[in-house]
Amino acid sequence: MSTRVLLIIVSAILINGKLIQSLSSSGSRSSQRFMDNLEMFSLEMRKSDLKRKDFISLSIAFSGFIFSNPLKAAASNLPESTGADFSKTGSPEKLAPILAMKEDLDEVQKKLIENQSPSSTQQLLEQLKKILENSIPEDEKAFKRIFDEYSQPVSYKQKYMDSNAFLIYYTKGFDGVGRPSIESGDEIPLQTLQYGARNECWTSYDDLITEIKFGIKDGSTELGELKLLLDKSISSWNNYIGLAPRSTIEKAEELLRN
Repeated sequence: MSTRVLLIIVSAILINGKLIQSLSSSGSRSSQRFMDNLEMFSLEMRKSDLKRKDFISLSIAFSGFIFSNPLKAAASNLPESTGADFSKTGSPEKLAPILAMKEDLDEVQKKLIENQSPSSTQQLLEQLKKILENSIPEDEKAFKRIFDEYSQPVSYKQKYMDSNAFLIYYTKGFDGVGRPSIESGDEIPLQTLQYGARNECWTSYDDLITEIKFGIKDGSTELGELKLLLDKSISSWNNYIGLAPRSTIEKAEELLRN
């Protein structure tokens, strides 16, 4: 078998890898590592002085792995289930717990402003931790479940596109004669915006509560750094809440007052 044929085998692997990458979520670290490994494999095989028989065996084995495990290589665009109850999504009742979290963050901010030079930083941190524990879960799944119960669920279209990624790629989103591509439309779905904002809320809060815990344990926390983390958390909550209709926010605030 000629060198040209051998290179065709490797090219097939790379082409399939490019296809998988195009179906992966944008900016995925795992997807990038996957492509880096693919291209390194191709380069090393071209430079290698392995016997053709060994080279063919490696190429086919690697190619077989990719074709038999395409979904493992491609990252799903859909959020993982948190066990949320979707019976009242978008309602003031489900937004109220998220507003309660924001109120506790505001209370922590007030405490920090009032205590610029506390005699006991650790004592202050204990107070802040107690305030946050009032409404904000430290478990990621429980935290995200609260947001998911208010957020717009994944649509049928999103589920269809995720489970039929290869078909949509090959047909360029064909959705019937005279119909626009299923991938058409510039508007980002509300579910996607809420999902991203929810994740930012968790990331910023996790950083905040971790810093508070370390400060309580070893006294290493600087209040200036803590304030920056708190400001980021409050901004994340504002971004998420800002996606809700004003009328829903007002009704949720009224529920909290009563």
